[in-house]
Amino acid sequence: MLALNKVVVADGDAPTVMEAVIQAMIEFRREILDNLQLSLEFHTEQLDEIKVHMKHMVEEQEKRITNRVLELQDKFKDQQSQIVELTKKTMLHSSETSLQYNKIANALDQPDRRLVPTSCNGIRSYSTGTFYIRPYESVEKPFMVRCDFDNQFHHSGGWTVFQRRMDGSVDFHQNWTMYKNGFGDVNGEHWLGLEKLHLMTRSGRHELLVLLKDFEGNSTFALYDEFHIASEKEKYKITVGKHSGTAVDSLIEHNGMKFSTFDQDNDLTEKMNCAESYKGAWWFKNCYRRYVASG
Repeated sequence: MLALNKVVVADGDAPTVMEAVIQAMIEFRREILDNLQLSLEFHTEQLDEIKVHMKHMVEEQEKRITNRVLELQDKFKDQQSQIVELTKKTMLHSSETSLQYNKIANALDQPDRRLVPTSCNGIRSYSTGTFYIRPYESVEKPFMVRCDFDNQFHHSGGWTVFQRRMDGSVDFHQNWTMYKNGFGDVNGEHWLGLEKLHLMTRSGRHELLVLLKDFEGNSTFALYDEFHIASEKEKYKITVGKHSGTAVDSLIEHNGMKFSTFDQDNDLTEKMNCAESYKGAWWFKNCYRRYVASG
């Protein structure tokens, strides 16, 4: 015979189990939150430490950069000072070099006065060419002339050429200033200059040689045993002595005359300006005598 036993569960026991389960879950979650909080605090502390470390590194780097910049600025200023000083020394050296160069150039351009002869007659040469002469002590600067050693006519020394005409390449129709100072090239056609002629002949005895040559090579000459040109104040008056040679005496009528150019008429012809009429300059007396400085 079978019998059934009844099991009765009291209502007061069920909530207790549920509460325990819930409480366990709450405790678990609280533990998880606590762990998360601890982890967060740990990482926050680490982050703060990293921030402090990074800040320190940045500050140190800034200090190093600032110090490096200041060091470079000091070096730059020092180099600037060195450059300025070097520039000053270079400019001074350049100025001294330029001064020395000018002295050397002037020395080369102006030969030693003690070594410069007073005329071509004092030059020891046997070849015609250009040389420096200093005809008078008061002459500041020696000047270059053409010395002719090819036409000595039994006279020693060379002749100082003051007029040379060959091919008409130089215009001799010039004014007073040009004839005073000279024009042309001493190696070609030229007029040496009245002032130089005056300085060359103002003291001592001088001779004049007039050499005429045609295009066929035939030549004649006139030699004067005295030659003198006065100062500009006297209008460069010419004085010549006794004539000899194969050419006619073309200066006899001009002896004692003043020099004339188209802008300074010193001839004796009242109605004409000989220099203007004949496109040249000379010691004209009148316009019907020979002269060799026509244009």
